[in-house]
Amino acid sequence: MMSEETITETPPVTRPAPHSVPALGPVGFLDAPEHARLRRSVAAAFTARRVERVRERSRRMLAELVDEMLQDGPPADLTEAVLSPFPVAVICELMGVPAADRQGVHTWTRLILSSSHGAEAGEKAKKEMGAYFSELIGLREGSTDEDVTSLLGAAVGRGELTLKEAADLAVLLQLGGEAATGNGGRLFYVLLTRPELAERLRAEPIQVSYPDVSLDLGPHYRPGGTLARLVSELLMDALLDGVPGLRLAVPAEEVPFRKGAHVRGPEALPVTW
Repeated sequence: MMSEETITETPPVTRPAPHSVPALGPVGFLDAPEHARLRRSVAAAFTARRVERVRERSRRMLAELVDEMLQDGPPADLTEAVLSPFPVAVICELMGVPAADRQGVHTWTRLILSSSHGAEAGEKAKKEMGAYFSELIGLREGSTDEDVTSLLGAAVGRGELTLKEAADLAVLLQLGGEAATGNGGRLFYVLLTRPELAERLRAEPIQVSYPDVSLDLGPHYRPGGTLARLVSELLMDALLDGVPGLRLAVPAEEVPFRKGAHVRGPEALPVTW
């Protein structure tokens, strides 16, 4: 029997630009009482039960994206068709961001996490995202739902957080969630340039390891890795099993990679099948 093999991803965010840090500051560096107070407000969003509910909805969303790509036929840009929109949908589902708002939130995230647009654009995007979450959380102060913004709204309603604290935390979680889950391009670049590894993965699961560095809520509470594993597992199941013959449509050296982005990976991943 084949011994277990691990694909290890390097940390998804490195040397974050100053404008990418919300005014609240990294939650993992807050003093213990403040850290615990903020952590409690969103803990229910990351329970095993809640993550499994998100998994089932995410599986359906992913199936729709893959079906659309297959219907359009090869060749396709795997990044544009699946690897970019799917992780955004997953973190937005967890956050409680309505479907109609997700592209806008994703655009803000890219501006904040990319150094290529400059600090001014990043600061503007951060303020706009903060204002958006402030309004959304304010509308959910009486909510009993278990998505992040509803939990934050309920905490504000109970007087446990200020609206600004809640909005700043939501920005931090959205940024960290997209960073933690946005590594599908790198993963599939490896798999498609090493077809023997993809074949072994089809035959027997291989653990994909993501360091919990992007969505860090302090010691022993780092949901970023959980979300990253959920996304990678669903992507591998849907694409390796659901798209027989999936392969690069261009030589590996012609795959363009992002420049000036803190979430590394292919800008496009041309594939055929």
